[in-house]
Amino acid sequence: MRRAMAAAVAVAISAATAADPAARPPWEGRYKIRPDQKARLTPADVVGPDGLVYPNWTRCGVPGGIPKVAVGARIEAFGGKANDGVDDSAALDRACRAVGGKGGGAVLLGPGTYHLDRPVTVGHDGVVIRGAGRDRTKVVFRYAIGKAGATFYTPKAGARIGRDTPIELHCSPAGLMKMTISFGSTAIKVWTRSKHSGNTFNMSTTGRAAAAVLPDGPAKLSGLAEYRDGSKRRCSIPVVIDSKHADRTPVAYSTAAICFRGRGAAGPKLPLAADGKRGDMKLTLRSTEGLRAGDRIVLDGPATPRWKTLTRNACKWGFYRRYQLRVERVGGRTVHVNQPLRLEFPTVDGSTVQEIRPIRRCGVEGLTIEQTENLWITSVLFLNAWECWARDVKVRMCGRQPVYALYAKWCEIRDCVFDDAHFKGGGGTAYVGWERSCDCLMENVEAFRFRHGPLFQWAASGCVIRKGVFHESDAQWHSGWTNENLIEQCVVTSVRGHGGYGYGMWASPPEDTAHGPNGPRNVVYNCDIRSQRAGLWMGGMNENWLILHNRFVVDRGPGVFAKTASFDHILRGNVFVLKDGRSPMVQLATPDCIGVEVIDNRLVGGGGKLLGGAAEAAVVRGNKVEQRGKGAGGRPRPAVASIYEWQQSRAAGGRH
Repeated sequence: MRRAMAAAVAVAISAATAADPAARPPWEGRYKIRPDQKARLTPADVVGPDGLVYPNWTRCGVPGGIPKVAVGARIEAFGGKANDGVDDSAALDRACRAVGGKGGGAVLLGPGTYHLDRPVTVGHDGVVIRGAGRDRTKVVFRYAIGKAGATFYTPKAGARIGRDTPIELHCSPAGLMKMTISFGSTAIKVWTRSKHSGNTFNMSTTGRAAAAVLPDGPAKLSGLAEYRDGSKRRCSIPVVIDSKHADRTPVAYSTAAICFRGRGAAGPKLPLAADGKRGDMKLTLRSTEGLRAGDRIVLDGPATPRWKTLTRNACKWGFYRRYQLRVERVGGRTVHVNQPLRLEFPTVDGSTVQEIRPIRRCGVEGLTIEQTENLWITSVLFLNAWECWARDVKVRMCGRQPVYALYAKWCEIRDCVFDDAHFKGGGGTAYVGWERSCDCLMENVEAFRFRHGPLFQWAASGCVIRKGVFHESDAQWHSGWTNENLIEQCVVTSVRGHGGYGYGMWASPPEDTAHGPNGPRNVVYNCDIRSQRAGLWMGGMNENWLILHNRFVVDRGPGVFAKTASFDHILRGNVFVLKDGRSPMVQLATPDCIGVEVIDNRLVGGGGKLLGGAAEAAVVRGNKVEQRGKGAGGRPRPAVASIYEWQQSRAAGGRH
């Protein structure tokens, strides 16, 4: 029966594209696979209990689960003290360095309130910052620029400035239009506001530019901030230029209250000699020089003009096709890796492999962090990080994101509460989700009044967000070819008052010059979505998304809207409650939205109209229209409540 249905779908698609050349996506679909198509199934695929082929999420989150890390130090032993109102940032920094230098351990903060007047950066593996519980230990992050409105975060007055000395200017962000760093009358760095500058307050450079044009000796380092209203704010400090000075003074990462920071890129980019195909677990390189078993690597498929033309991507920047892997072994020009590829990485686009060195096995646990100033500073950031976590953490009024990860793999955020953000304007802020990360897990998170959440963006691949409750924010695949991510068992209530778009779920379109399109086979499973506008809005180039067993309650607009080669989707077992009385359950707005299957859904309202738009669905079967009344529009009850847990329970050898 399934084969017959698949044949019927193929005939319908073929007829549609033959009749209208515009009804043809720019590439042949690769992700809609039947279980009986054994030759097409790869280790990246899992046949589900319902006969659908899903992405493989059996290796998400911290391998083996979040560990119990023994206490390595108490902050009091390094000068920290609760409830005294004194800055504890230096004490926390010393404690983290001490336990990190001994191979790792937990730095314990006792009950009470601690204060951080400066950011803290952790650079050693195995360091955990642990409180006595989020209701017992509070960290108040109160870094401020000061009344002058401009200050040098680094260096200090009187410092020696070598070629590698970091120089960073901080200015009050409200209305900020331009920043300039100068030595005397010589400007060495200028920043000007752009459309996506958001709440930027900082600009950095090094002493290299000064050493190239100024003689060694005393100098005045000056900063200038210029504002929309014409006002200016200045700061200056005396320094000594010394072109031979080797500066190795550590400086905390300024845009995170607490940052766990790895080195990142650590080797040359090694070009692929053969295409990396979806499901592959080995890569053929032109040269494997320097790579060995155990290395961590990033696989990158650049956004070339060819690829951007194919995907109609108008975005001028960003991260798209990336995946992080561990090298299992190297033989000749072949690198064997630990997981199958989720995307194709073609040689025609100059795809490369590069060694990376992440920070590993770090975490923050059992505390509340509150930020007092409206500065674009993330509360906890995992940067170039593997196997790191946040657990039992509450964040109150973050400056940018609450707990976030960039260039991360196998990280985990669980049992956390995120309560509001200072800034909710454009430029990337007030997000709850995963960015530039792969195979990460967010579970049991409750978020209030954020702009976007749950969210995936910029090459997020194979990540899972589940069992979350998101009050007054929208769910988003926000940018950058996100692929094979899962949102399941989440509750989302979308409104427009906190910077969200008002859709229940939104995927950026290819013509969006700030975000670009999103990639294949993202999945929404057993969620409850309420929105002011369309329940799910897909902007285009989205292949084979699986929308299964969800309820969408929509004030105005269709249940699902798709356009611009958004194709091969499966919409099955959903409930759509449409309140405006006229919108269709599914609107396929352009004729290239082919191959869509609409099966066993229930519609309440919407004038009883199942389909609308310029494209015909490939399969329409078993859908029901319900009258409003008692019991109408209740949530679906799938036979398997969690596809993620179903995969985990059947994964051979455990999670990893």
